[in-house]
This record gives sequence, C-alpha cells and structure tokens, in this order.
Amino acid sequence: MKIKHLLVISVILVTSFVMISCNKASDEAETEPATVVGNSSVKDDEIDLSDITYSNDDTDSISKKIFKTMLGDNDSADEVVYNLTLATKIDDYVIRYEVLDNSAVTKKGYLTGKNVEDETVTISASIGKKVRYYKFVVLGKENAAIKMLDIYGNNLLHNTDDVRDNITLVDKTGLNNNIAVTWKLKDDVNADIITMTATGDNGEIPAGVITRGDVDKKVTLVANASVEIGGELHSKDFEYELTIKAKPEEKTYEAYIYTYFQGNIYGKGESQHIHLAVSKDGYFWDDLNDNKPVLKAEKGTKGVRDSFLIRSPYGDKFYLIGTDLDANGGDWGAYANNGSKAIRVWESTDLVNWSEERLIDIAPKGAGCMWAPECFYDESTGEYVVYFATGIVGGNGKKIYYVKTRDFYTFTEAKVFKDVEDGITFIDTSITKYNGVYYRFTKNENEITILVEKSDKLLGEYSLITTRIANQWGVEGPGIYKINGEEKWCLYMDGYANENAGVGYFPLIAESLEDLEKGNFRRLKDGEFKMPDGAKHGSFVPITMEEYNALVEKWGI
Repeated sequence: MKIKHLLVISVILVTSFVMISCNKASDEAETEPATVVGNSSVKDDEIDLSDITYSNDDTDSISKKIFKTMLGDNDSADEVVYNLTLATKIDDYVIRYEVLDNSAVTKKGYLTGKNVEDETVTISASIGKKVRYYKFVVLGKENAAIKMLDIYGNNLLHNTDDVRDNITLVDKTGLNNNIAVTWKLKDDVNADIITMTATGDNGEIPAGVITRGDVDKKVTLVANASVEIGGELHSKDFEYELTIKAKPEEKTYEAYIYTYFQGNIYGKGESQHIHLAVSKDGYFWDDLNDNKPVLKAEKGTKGVRDSFLIRSPYGDKFYLIGTDLDANGGDWGAYANNGSKAIRVWESTDLVNWSEERLIDIAPKGAGCMWAPECFYDESTGEYVVYFATGIVGGNGKKIYYVKTRDFYTFTEAKVFKDVEDGITFIDTSITKYNGVYYRFTKNENEITILVEKSDKLLGEYSLITTRIANQWGVEGPGIYKINGEEKWCLYMDGYANENAGVGYFPLIAESLEDLEKGNFRRLKDGEFKMPDGAKHGSFVPITMEEYNALVEKWGI
C-alpha cells in the first residue's frame, strides 16, 4: 500500500527581503549597531566565517525562537535533513535572512540535495541593524538516508501505550516511499489480539486489526526497515510494545455535542477555531465557554473551518479534523488554487482533554486546496474513510476525493469519491447510515444547493434521491445526524447566499425513515430550535450524560 506519512514539511516562503525596524523599542538588544567582525562593520557576503559567533545556543528569547523556527522538522542543527523554515515574521519582529553558502540550501531555506558529503551552512538573521548567525550541518545523501531510516523507523506507530483502535502496519514509508518495511511478532504472547496479515475473502482487510478484551494486554511488534543507498542495503529493526486497552462498557447516548467555527458577529472577522455546544434534545444548543474557542489553530494558516468530530467504533476515542484555512482575507480564488492541502487533526479520549494539533497533507498531486474533510468508519475493512473537496489546478472543477486511515497519522493516496458530472462540480459531503444504507449529502457548486444520494456500500455506487433538498438555495456545508432513540434525522445547512445570505447554520428534519429515504426534509421554524450565535459549518455527535456533564463542568454553559 502506498502511504503518505505525518512528517510533513512546513516551509514559509520568503517572498521579499524587507529590512525595517521592529516596533519593540523597549527591547534594547534589537537596536544595537551592526554586527562587527574584527574592527570593521561588514556585509554578510564579506565576512570571515571563522571569526563570527554563532547564535545556535543563545539564551535570549528572540534568538531561541528564530533558531527553533529555522529548524522546522529537523531534530538538530547538526543533522539537517528537512527544509529549513525562514519565517519573515516572528512575534512582532520582521526578519531578513541571508544564506551565506547556498550549494546545500537555497535562499528560501530549501535543501538542494546537491551535497554528497555533509556540508556546514551559515545563515544570518537580521532584525533592523542587529544580525545573528546560525550554523547548520546539512547531511550528505548517504548520511541523510541513514538518518531518515531512523526517523521513519521510530515513527511507524503512535500512542502505543494506549491502543484503542486498529493500527496501520505500513509496507513502505519515507519521503518517496523508498524505505521498505516488514513486520513480525516478537513472540506469541497475546498474538490473538492483533492480525499480522491481510484478512477477508480477498485480502481487503489490512493487517493490524485489534481485538480488545476485558483487560489490558501487551504485545510487541518488530518492524524491519531497509533502504538501498549506493547499491548497498541498509537495514534496522525497530521494536514497539503495544498496550491494547480493555474494551469499554457499552454506552447509552442521551445528549449531543456540536463542533463549529463562528461567523463574523463581532465585527472582527470569523473566529476560525474550534467552538463547542451541547444539547440534550438535539434541537436546542447551549454554547460552551461563553461561545469562545475551546481549541485554537496554531499551525499552518492558523485557521480551522468546517470541523468534523467522529467517535471510534469502540466508543472511547475521538478524532477531530478540519480544513486548514484562514479565510478572513476573502481571497477565495487564492484559497482554491493555492491554498492549504493539509488536514488538521486533534484526538481525545474524553472530549475534554485534547492532543496537540497536527497537520498532514492528504490532497492529491496538483490539488489547489483541501476543503471540509469528514469521515466515516468502514466496518468492512476496519478503516476510517476521510472524504473532502478539492480541485486540481487547471482541471475541470472541484470534486470529492477520499483517503483511508486507521490512526489519522498515516493515509492512503487520494482517489475520486464523487466526480464532476455534466459540468457540475461538488464540495462538502456528509454521510449517515441506517439499516445498512448510506445516505450521502453533497453541495452542488453550480446551483448552490444540497443533493442526497444512497448506496449499500460506503465506497460503492450511489444513486440519486433528490437534487435539491427542501427547495433550499444559497447553502453549503451539510451536516446530518439521527435523533437518539427515534427514526428522525436532523440535517443542517450553512446559509450564505441568495435568500439564505447571512443565515448561518440552520436545521431541517426528516420526521420518519420514509422521509429520509425520499429526501424529504422540513426546515424548522423559529421556536423549534436554538443555535449558538454565529454558528457555522460543523458536525454533530451523540454523547453520554457523563460526557455531557464533563463538558459543562469544564467549560460552562
């Protein structure tokens, strides 16, 4: 299986070198004279590198931030294998960089890959007249490949001390899938709780299926990773001890959680972070944390839209994903054709405590963006299917793609889920399943409407039910969920154009299974529901009263 891995390189392009004084006049260190080498002030391209003092180990805060930022994904300045990040602004400081030896590193911080041997590179970072120098050792091809073997070999599995889901046992990894991986059990202890080979009638279920029992159990796996360098095979074993958690008690769902971003209700732009609300009946929502963000996007564009929350099959793990996009600038042409291709991910076991966010590039080659990711668990293969909208630059418009994952670190290559049809393009897909039938709701970009289709397989052929639900125009971002204990389904649409301009997220209801099957939804009237102020495109998940109470205790309503 061809795999994309987590080790995504986050590089900020330096588009201009503008030298201005910072606005932190109180920081006297930034108003010192130009760096002096010997007895004279000199330009960067004239200095004697043997005479300068490097700032790699400086203890002042700005030096440390510059150094940490420049390292990017690299573990050490002595073993650089990833592009360096030359951020033009850190805090309130504007920074100008000069790469003094660019045979191994370009002026934008990219590795050229030309150096066969390890090469030392000096980069200056200037804030006003203050200049700092940093030294990096860019590994040569052979040493870089060996370093990569260690990096990838030590990151094949995650959260190994708390395994609650199936795992991915990759057979290839590396930046170009150039590292081959084979797996084996270290011994036969608890071997019955994990599959080591593909199963199913046609091998469609990948290895790594976990069976959780009544108590925690441990199992040790050994991964052999190998890479060919200059005709010679380099190989190394990596050992992973997994703690397979005991299965939880069966849960009863009596409430709901809603994740969303917030519209521009305060005149300061949209709040493109994670907001949460809860409800006991699925119609009337109470915002948490005074309608302020519960999680903030700190990486990538530093904006997250169209969030989607999913509960794992065993019920005690959650994954929260979203679009890496700050759209307050309003340049939708740029967002569509030169936007982020990464999915933003958090995870939790209780909805209160969350992991650090991570960004992973999942869009297909040539994509201009990756929008509104959602996912559904595929019981037939034990994988999550993540679907999202994207358009290939220069292609025939946006369509829905999908990738598969088990841990939201490792994803398969993107494939088309819903293609362009008769010139009609599509974004924003949401799926619900009932009685073995999948119902797929998608925005028609041309008409600005929501259609619904059905299939007996998640990745099967879908047949059209209706092209325009409830005669609603100017809408996008469908979100669907079933009312606990009833054959009723709430469908939300994000009103933003035509007669729904500025409406925000609003609910409709299918009041019977027959209504769902026919795509008959009635828009709820004022008094039948209550949404948080500024509520926008998001997702809904049934929760237990214990989870509801923990959320309210943590954030307040």
